[in-house]
Amino acid sequence: MEEETLCLTLPWPLDTGRDSPNQIFLPGSNVVYDFHGDPLRAELTILMEGNQFMVIPDLLEAFYEYLGRRVEVFYATLPPPRFRGALFGEPLAVGNLLLTLEPQIVMAPPEFMKKVAEKILSPKTFMQNKGVVLVVKRGNPKGITGPSDLMREDVKIAISNPQTEVNSFNSYARALEHVPGLLEKIQKEALFSRLIHHREVPALVYAGKADVAPLYYHFAYYYQNPQFFENPLFEHLTFPEGKKGVSLYQVALVRGREDEVARAWYEFLSTREAQQTYARHGFELSYSQPQK
Repeated sequence: MEEETLCLTLPWPLDTGRDSPNQIFLPGSNVVYDFHGDPLRAELTILMEGNQFMVIPDLLEAFYEYLGRRVEVFYATLPPPRFRGALFGEPLAVGNLLLTLEPQIVMAPPEFMKKVAEKILSPKTFMQNKGVVLVVKRGNPKGITGPSDLMREDVKIAISNPQTEVNSFNSYARALEHVPGLLEKIQKEALFSRLIHHREVPALVYAGKADVAPLYYHFAYYYQNPQFFENPLFEHLTFPEGKKGVSLYQVALVRGREDEVARAWYEFLSTREAQQTYARHGFELSYSQPQK
């Protein structure tokens, strides 16, 4: 698995574009997608659950209007276990680059917030996703029609790692557990991500290493959104049980760093403007407790 994922990627767009000044983006070497902005100039530093990365550029524009001015924002879009150490003063490492951050905001699922309760203030739910779909390569070469087809011997599954990304794996498992034997097949045969499934898993499908991946609906929406990709990369299939994989999104202030801009962001995420921005990127317009 490690050898197969090392060099697999998608033609991800960059927030700043590839023609920005002093661009040293080099596929295969200097590639950084999940750190956004300038940490030295930032007035607001956010650590956030990575699977909402596609929303943030538009969300920031709405925030500037809400705040009444533009501010420098640095944000990391990672699985929460990957940024937990940053809340305790540990650096985040990207190759030779070390970043010691002083975050003011954390955006993560309720399960994670409970684990770092001593470091945060006032976690609140502000959004939920639309659950789980099946993502297949454009053209659906294996003719997959639903979760039951994942039991076929010729179908290879890619999924988030149950050890390093517990929350997303559990969401996907809830959506698929109705198929007898499927979770057992996943444990024995699936291709697992290593650290960041929102980058690794779609790359496995795109490269033909896997045939299908359970992913949140907003990923599928993103892959087919001409704002980001001129030509759709994948197709997706919905199924009723996918709603069992709905997950909640929370925001919290970091203790001792809750300044005016951080509090403004915290309050902004509950506004209609923020909710509608998320909805435009494939999230629910309002949230409720996920189905059990």
